[in-house]
Amino acid sequence: MSEEGHSTPIDSEHDTASQHLDAVTQAGPIDLSIVLVNWNAHKLIADCLKSLSTSGTRLRYEIIISDNASTDGSVEWLHQLARQQPCVRLVLGTTNAGFGVGNNRALPFCQGRYVLFLNTDTIILEPLDALVAAADALGERCGALGGRVLNADRTIQPTCRGPYTMAIIAAGFTSAFLGWRSAAARAQEFADWDHATPREVATLSGCYLLVPRAVLRVVGGFDPRIFLFYEDTDLCYRIRQAGYTVHYVPVSAIVHLEGGASRATGINPRVLGHNLASALYFTRTYLGGPAAEQRLARIVRRRWRLMWLALAPAAALMPLPGPRATLRRRAHLLGTLLARFEELRI
Repeated sequence: MSEEGHSTPIDSEHDTASQHLDAVTQAGPIDLSIVLVNWNAHKLIADCLKSLSTSGTRLRYEIIISDNASTDGSVEWLHQLARQQPCVRLVLGTTNAGFGVGNNRALPFCQGRYVLFLNTDTIILEPLDALVAAADALGERCGALGGRVLNADRTIQPTCRGPYTMAIIAAGFTSAFLGWRSAAARAQEFADWDHATPREVATLSGCYLLVPRAVLRVVGGFDPRIFLFYEDTDLCYRIRQAGYTVHYVPVSAIVHLEGGASRATGINPRVLGHNLASALYFTRTYLGGPAAEQRLARIVRRRWRLMWLALAPAAALMPLPGPRATLRRRAHLLGTLLARFEELRI
């Protein structure tokens, strides 16, 4: 079995989840398969599913929870959940091979007309019926659809993007340290758009991504070589290359808390390393092959080195303890990344 398949669906002989699912299926066709990937975050899933149950959603849905080898007691909790909930099915992974692979493990068990990839750290505020209705209205050209995503304070969380360029990708690895966005990056992120109207876009966030199951049969699921970051962008690019459209619609609002299973204090080398590895792979795949990947690597390495050379003396000269500690942490992080730069490849 491939890496995507290193998983075990709950055995119907030892668990009632399959029986529950059969009962739901017999009652009528399923509109929506909601896929949640869990890694040590079952408390977030509990909140997410509670919000789903109170959201007013009336369409027929099933829930497929793919566990990425959790070690926090999630598996035991999920077994109990599957026994209690008639629409839940579990897929238990033996390894944590990343967000994309976790979602892919669930796909063979999805029976809905649409698959909704949903992060565990989300709260559903409004019925999902409007999102599915919008996809139905688009018809066969609908390749992917994203709904309204809010931050915890109910401000808009930008989840749409225009096409990526090497300059925009490279700028992201500068802004991660300096906390700013260029005008081109802001335009690509639709930062000044109020997200109040439907819009065709290039990519959508995988935190809340609706894809017709028929489209996934054509283009496949997430690329298993991408552990984290850009897996949703890659999928949207493949969907568009296959002739479908990708749209945002301001309906079926959710709150995305962000980073529920991987939140860390500040920027950390592991997360930033995954980000760079995925960016290099995406650049190689869509923006010009190995030559483009090598160029991006040179640009990022050069910028990181310049920032490292600037931050180290700046930290020594900074009189204020708080900012001085921040500068030192960032200089240390850059030094760590530069030392292991060649490892950051897919």
